[in-house]
Amino acid sequence: MNTDKFAKRSVKIIEGAVAIASQMGHTFVGSEHLLLSIAKEGNSAAADILIDNGLTYDDLQSAVVRMIGKGTPSTLSSRYFTASVKRILENAASGGTIPKRRQATPENILSAVINDTSCTARKLIVSAGGDIRGICESLDVNFRLDDDELYSSCAPKRSQFPHLFRYGRHITDSNVQAKKDPLIGREAEVQQVLMTLSRRTKNNPCLIGEAGVGKTAIVDGLAGLFISGDVPEALRNKYIFALDLTALISGAKYRGDFEERLRGCIEDASSSGNIILFIDEIHTIVGAGAAEGAIDAANIMKPQLARGELQVIGATTFDEYRKTIEKDKALERRFQPVTVNEPSVGECVEMIKGIRTAYEKYHNVIISDEAAEFSVRTSARFINDRFLPDKAIDTLDEACAAAAIRNRENCRKYEISCGDIAHVISLKTGIPESSITAFSDCRAAGIEKLLTRRITGHRDIIRKVAEAVYRSDSGLKDSRRPAASFLFAGPTGVGKTELAKALAEAAFGSSGSFIRIDMSEFMEKSSITKLIGAPPGYAGYSEGRSNLCEQVRRHPYSLVLFDEIEKADTEVLNLLLQILDEGVITDSEMHKISFRSCFIIMTSNIGADLVTGNSSMGFGSSADSVNERVTDRIRQYFSPEFINRIDEIAVFGKLNSCDLLGITRNLLSDLKRRSENIGINVEYSEKTVEIFSRTKDTDRYGARPIRRRITDMIENKLAQMIVNREVAKGDSVRVDTSNGEIMITKTVAV
Repeated sequence: MNTDKFAKRSVKIIEGAVAIASQMGHTFVGSEHLLLSIAKEGNSAAADILIDNGLTYDDLQSAVVRMIGKGTPSTLSSRYFTASVKRILENAASGGTIPKRRQATPENILSAVINDTSCTARKLIVSAGGDIRGICESLDVNFRLDDDELYSSCAPKRSQFPHLFRYGRHITDSNVQAKKDPLIGREAEVQQVLMTLSRRTKNNPCLIGEAGVGKTAIVDGLAGLFISGDVPEALRNKYIFALDLTALISGAKYRGDFEERLRGCIEDASSSGNIILFIDEIHTIVGAGAAEGAIDAANIMKPQLARGELQVIGATTFDEYRKTIEKDKALERRFQPVTVNEPSVGECVEMIKGIRTAYEKYHNVIISDEAAEFSVRTSARFINDRFLPDKAIDTLDEACAAAAIRNRENCRKYEISCGDIAHVISLKTGIPESSITAFSDCRAAGIEKLLTRRITGHRDIIRKVAEAVYRSDSGLKDSRRPAASFLFAGPTGVGKTELAKALAEAAFGSSGSFIRIDMSEFMEKSSITKLIGAPPGYAGYSEGRSNLCEQVRRHPYSLVLFDEIEKADTEVLNLLLQILDEGVITDSEMHKISFRSCFIIMTSNIGADLVTGNSSMGFGSSADSVNERVTDRIRQYFSPEFINRIDEIAVFGKLNSCDLLGITRNLLSDLKRRSENIGINVEYSEKTVEIFSRTKDTDRYGARPIRRRITDMIENKLAQMIVNREVAKGDSVRVDTSNGEIMITKTVAV
């Protein structure tokens, strides 16, 4: 018999009719056996219609025995079909009753039985006390159902699948789906899952992707397609249950309890033929329940998976798939991997716009297109240890929740602004709100002016640094590399580290975004563990991440300064190659740490003698030739692959008299600001600035001697005056010169 025109449930009913006739010892397969098979199968609206009209399997079987009798069990086949059975099946397959259903369902078969007035089954119904009219009316109602209503009417019931309902969740339930967010995008992944599920063998897809990219959401969206019937014919009338492994294990006190529960779920799913199990975090089935030598969940499921009796959709991360599933080759080949990549910013914006209605309704707020897009772009930019769309959705949800709390006494709906989003991002990352908001307002436009006010001299280098910020903020830089990487070379005290600090505050809005690594601590090969952590088996492995990795993980939007890079061992420099090229390193615990939002600055004193004029290479050289010779010496010291990964080598020249005046003025202004914080006003004359700017040894040591002299001659004296109560809060003092000596006097308010 050709079964192509019959749904799988209908084929099981036909096969069941043959089995029932064989068991009852009859020499034919008649319409009465079809009716008994419909009642016995149970998993259909046709069986429910019979029960609703007072016809159970036991009642019908007793009526058949009274009417026909019972013989010795035998073995029959479709060759023993009576003419009435062939006629009924032909009428059911013709689709005349309800043409929109592509394959004959059990309801079509029952309808054909009822409409065949000469068949034994119709007489059997009357004999058993059934109501023909009631059955016809119920069938008529069933045939008028839409596809999704018909799907729901045939849904599995707790009495049929007690284990699945106890230890799982029916996600193709229209009531459950109504509470889910719609699936936006992911058409390619959904089609790949449907294609895998439709295969004849190895039809178990496994969704693999990072946490938060939407693996579970794809399965929820797939469940919606099952309900609407927008799936291939082979998947129609199938249902998805999400299996809860923790519920299976919980309370299993004795050996064998877990295995019994899991086998019950597998039996429920495999016996019906139309149940698909979804196991989130499927790597947990490896080892689950394997206590004291007991078999684990993976090995319990393997036989049914191998025979194709069980269909499973799995979901896990790349790391867990590699650690668990790939190691078990027998389990791995039962599944077909479906990679779920992180969506692009544009795709994620469409996802947020697609689900925002649910958040607007829940929080009683309004989410504009601008706020939705801002939540995606800022979370993608500033939150680097999580993935889209999860981090964008969390950011928007938290902003809506905060707004709803603030606005709880106001009847009008609050409109979420970019400032609300920036506040949430700031709480999560520690980045000031002003920097996050400025991200959308081309913050880099004024960064050159900020650096020029903070740093005296070195205009060319400041311009190059500002250009790097422009590239980073405009989105033109390579997203796989750090925001920028510089090697600052030059003598001590000329402003290399100070420019790095100024850039951290100007670019990221906080001095807390400045991470300094002293490379003099990395002169040994073993010191690399301070960067990425100790490897397994070594002391310190269990203490967690290294200092650098932990700081960058917590503050991904930072400036990392590798001070005096030439002092580091070659092994440490080789590690920096990966940071400079790919923007990512892997620590000892196999966690990937991203430096792609960081500025990387390295300082070096190589060639400092050429700049200060202490070299024997000549005198009277121009600044350009000095820079070239310093650069050449740097290229000779470091490997070519290291030099090639640096965006710019910037050589700091000597500070001239104008630079020293500006630096002195800045240092005295900083002292004035610190004094004002404790309530004391400090004034200083221009002559004082000139005297301090002419401090000796500035050619050799840069501006640091000026700082030490100010500390020695002003700060120490002022501190002593405060301790001796010569100066109190609210007083004013003036710093001036007399006969070349620095004088600090208390001024009297007029």
